[in-house]
Amino acid sequence: MGVNIYWIIVALVIILGLILPQEGKEKKIYIFIMAVVHIFVCGWRYIYLTGDLRRYAWGYYTFKDKEWFDESVWGNGTNVGFRWLCKIVSMLTDGDFHIFLIVLAIFTQVAVAVLIYRYSPKPWVSYLVWNCMSFYITYDFSALKQGLAMAILMYAMIAIFENKKIPFVLIVLLAGTIHAPALVFLPAYLIANTKITDKSIIAYIISIVTVFIFKEQIASWGTDAYYADERINVVGSISLGGRFFVIVLIVLCGILLKGFRERRFEMLCNFMIVAATIQIFAGYSNVFTRFSDYYLQFAILFVPMIFYRADETVPINEDANLPPFLFDVDSLKFFVIVLTGILIWWYHVTCLSVEIEQKQDDFLNYRFQWEVEDDSYGAIEKETETVTDGEF
Repeated sequence: MGVNIYWIIVALVIILGLILPQEGKEKKIYIFIMAVVHIFVCGWRYIYLTGDLRRYAWGYYTFKDKEWFDESVWGNGTNVGFRWLCKIVSMLTDGDFHIFLIVLAIFTQVAVAVLIYRYSPKPWVSYLVWNCMSFYITYDFSALKQGLAMAILMYAMIAIFENKKIPFVLIVLLAGTIHAPALVFLPAYLIANTKITDKSIIAYIISIVTVFIFKEQIASWGTDAYYADERINVVGSISLGGRFFVIVLIVLCGILLKGFRERRFEMLCNFMIVAATIQIFAGYSNVFTRFSDYYLQFAILFVPMIFYRADETVPINEDANLPPFLFDVDSLKFFVIVLTGILIWWYHVTCLSVEIEQKQDDFLNYRFQWEVEDDSYGAIEKETETVTDGEF
């Protein structure tokens, strides 16, 4: 199937989105189909599609016969929730790694579907963002720990929208046992409930400038705290990169075209600003992009909210100003067409046409599990014999 499978998914997202209902309870038909498609493609991929999956398989196979607090399973306690999950499923399935991947695919895609069903004003745009901004391929296909933690945090987002503080904290802590950097989401409840005013915008600008000035010191602390085994050079200037400016552009479009009368949109705008701030450090290492994505993933709600009005159940900020630019429905439809083109172009440039340096990481060479004849563990064990527990 190669790279074609990724384009097929995007085509289905758009075509079915234009055919099937996108509002009311009827939209569940479209979302159900999308969930099934994403689960099928993710769950039935070749189980060693990338180097990350080979490393996860190594741990999965070896944990089954080890004690819960064995050094390789417990480690130093970091990410132990993921290791224990691997051990539980491995014991129940007699070490079948494919079943583990299917279980993860179901959980993650159901979380996406639930969030979109409950809060997205236009599900097909949400799924377009989910794919074209590479959340689906990056995390659900390869970086399993973070993909699972991000899915768990979608329920934390629901807790924020529903004003449930204790469930929010418990959910974030659970995600932190899966992938420790997920704890970066702990301040999210307070951040989401920050009113965006002229003063807060000025405060954000000052914060971003301050962060940029002290970026080296902050980057050094961040890598030491969460990635002690990661060797990162934090000396010298860095480029902010195109992704930072893309996030800023998204925020500006939201401010100019939408305003902050819809309370949930205002919450999400705070998250986009935080994502942009963290993204400043991505020039040092990709690990900071991962921090940023814990907030940026909610662009699957933020982006469609820019162009589509919410229903009458959405909380409204009665004292909020209207956006500087007001467009009619036809004009907004034109913007959505432009948005679709930009997202598809971005997907092609940043994800589906990149040069893969390591052959074992070639996610573009997509294959279903049944298309691969030799997937013996012996070969995988040889390839991963230098993998350490910290990398798992």
